[in-house]
Amino acid sequence: KKKEILENAEDEAEEIRENVEEEIENEKNALEKQELSNARMKAKQEKLSAKQGQLDKAFGNFREELENLDKEDREAFVENVIDSTDFEVTEIKGSEEFKEAVDERSQDFEVIDESGVILVSVDGSMRRDFTFRRIVENFRSEYRKDVAGILFPEGEQ
Repeated sequence: KKKEILENAEDEAEEIRENVEEEIENEKNALEKQELSNARMKAKQEKLSAKQGQLDKAFGNFREELENLDKEDREAFVENVIDSTDFEVTEIKGSEEFKEAVDERSQDFEVIDESGVILVSVDGSMRRDFTFRRIVENFRSEYRKDVAGILFPEGEQ
């Protein structure tokens, strides 16, 4: 009878040991999966961050191009934005570099700190903002996906 009790105890101890080893293995696998998942998530975030940096750079370059318009391009810019406006423009607010482009015209000009121009109607009730900051914001909002498609082909946006 003693032998039988001892064998039962040994069998139980072996079963407990196997269960504990299995639990340890399961826990180890779960931790490995979690670490792998975290590593993948971090890599994905770093990749997205790098892509966002490239997009920021592209739109920054666009802003620089706007900032570096020559005299003729600034005059053409003013002409185009006035033509695209559906009200009579009587005042133009703009950065210093646009003063000369507007001097030839009949509209009043007020110097503002921001690059680009703002068109104002006769009574001041209507305005169109063509500052470079606004142009880049609008362009980014409208064409971000297209720019990303060019920068990151093969569906990597």
